[in-house]
Amino acid sequence: EQLEFEDLLPSSDDGPDAALERQALIDALAEAVAALPAEQRDVFVGHEIDGKSFKDMAAETGVGINTLLSRKRYAVLQLRKALARYQS
Repeated sequence: EQLEFEDLLPSSDDGPDAALERQALIDALAEAVAALPAEQRDVFVGHEIDGKSFKDMAAETGVGINTLLSRKRYAVLQLRKALARYQS
């Protein structure tokens, strides 16, 4: 079973504190994704948000799959660092 982003967020039904925490995390993620270098952001969004395969992205962009994988890896590392304060 694949874990979805929604599963990681506090439920907004759990009261005002959870709703504030949820919104803060969403805002922090959006800010962190926007701060990524364009090449990393495009691969991360393409794969994680748009659901594109690396094969499809490689065909669309002419960039090799290994390069796309590397860009996503760097994006994930940057996002983990940016969102470290939210880890429990």
